[in-house]
Amino acid sequence: MSDFKSSIDPKDFTLSIPEEELDAIVNIEDEKVESKIPALEKPEVNDDFYSRDIEEKAQRKEHKRRNKIKSAKNKGIFRIVWVVMVVLVGITLASYLIEGANDFFAVGRGEGQATVIIPEDVTAEELAEILYINDAIEKKEFFNIFCTVTADMEYFEPGTYVLDKNMDYQGIISYLQGGQENLEVVTVTFQEGMTVLEVAEKLEKNGVASKEEILEACKSQDFNNYDMIERIENDDDRYYLLEGYLFPDTYDFYLNENVDSVLGKMLYNFQIRITSDVYEKIENSGYTLEEIITLASIIQAEAANKADMYMISAILHNRLENGASMDIYTLGCDCTVFYPYQEKSDAPNGFNSDYNTYDIEGLPAGPVCSPGLDAIKAAVSPSDEGAGYYYFCHDSDGNPYYARTASEHQANLVAAGLAE
Repeated sequence: MSDFKSSIDPKDFTLSIPEEELDAIVNIEDEKVESKIPALEKPEVNDDFYSRDIEEKAQRKEHKRRNKIKSAKNKGIFRIVWVVMVVLVGITLASYLIEGANDFFAVGRGEGQATVIIPEDVTAEELAEILYINDAIEKKEFFNIFCTVTADMEYFEPGTYVLDKNMDYQGIISYLQGGQENLEVVTVTFQEGMTVLEVAEKLEKNGVASKEEILEACKSQDFNNYDMIERIENDDDRYYLLEGYLFPDTYDFYLNENVDSVLGKMLYNFQIRITSDVYEKIENSGYTLEEIITLASIIQAEAANKADMYMISAILHNRLENGASMDIYTLGCDCTVFYPYQEKSDAPNGFNSDYNTYDIEGLPAGPVCSPGLDAIKAAVSPSDEGAGYYYFCHDSDGNPYYARTASEHQANLVAAGLAE
């Protein structure tokens, strides 16, 4: 055995395998390896899956679009509701302030007297409450503010007082601080057809307020809380903004009364005297309130009596509405020639009124005087008998003459002693 091992050298040992067999072995081994590695299969394309995905995206996009439209509509509705709320609050506030202003002026508070007991060291709030529960005022919060701002509470004398319910705030305070002797009342009557200038002169003559203060206030915007004044759009074209609205009537004023209080009483009287049925007729007339008051002021200044008012109203309406067909383009009313003055002698030399209806077509910029209720009603409802008439005049006794044509009018002027 030992001899055999020594005779063979391992280094000399060689294994001889044919090449064909070797390739077969390699192929077999490769197949085994490949069988152990899982095949990578190509994923199948699912057409339904992609279709659903595209559809869902389209639905989400449409949903967003609808939400955007809905959101825009909601914003629009919100804006409308907001505007309506603001308007309603504004109307409510304006109404509240007007009621307070009316109580300040003591307009519409009614007649009668109120007995009040004022304690020592009364405060403005306590005084307002005392006056309110005794029906001397209607808006205690307004009186409290006014009293706090304007009155010195140290000067209120304790005691029992009898107040007239138609006293304004300043009158009440003056009475409670100084006694009735400080509240001398004057009664002033204003006739229909008076101008602002005449009203101011009469107020000054009676010691109520100075003419200058009245005229200045009548030009101002201080009374726009009254609806009929707030409606006026051509402020700059008018000599006096309040002309036509200081209602002619009899009033009680205090000596040296506050100008706002004086004019406020007259404006409030206009407001309550023009009733809802008159306003309704004005709205149905085709004319604005300002135009009717302007027309009424001319009727008031030109007419001799109530019946004459309705005929003159018809003639003025005819000229305004059909004058061009008769070659008539102006109203030609004497009362407008020197406004705001009554007569030529009152006007400055060379004065030329912007209201002169011989020069301008249609109505002047505003009223020329304060019309009464009859003139206002005539302006709204002209006489049917005046159909076809375009001219009028009066003789020295106030007798009216009406004419359809210029030749008839010329004959009437001769008959009335106004021409030869």
